[in-house]
Amino acid sequence: MSLAPLFNPKKRKPDPKPARVNLRIVIGIGLIAWGIAFLYIAIVEMWIKQALPVYPLLITCFGLVIGVLLMLWEFIYRDKYYGKPEGKRRKR
Repeated sequence: MSLAPLFNPKKRKPDPKPARVNLRIVIGIGLIAWGIAFLYIAIVEMWIKQALPVYPLLITCFGLVIGVLLMLWEFIYRDKYYGKPEGKRRKR
């Protein structure tokens, strides 16, 4: 093992390319999880136990709102992070 890459950045290996991830699936799974948590709190805690859990309801609502906003962001900026590389352009 050589210590040269620590002292000389030119001797380092190039960084790997970032993985292409479909964020719609990741955000969708998160929205499903927050939705299940919201339904559990709304049904079990409020109707069956007759309790009013204000903070858990607020937390799950904020989770759902943030998930919807992230899905909107992903819809608007999808081409920017998942589209064609910026360095390669077509010649005319």
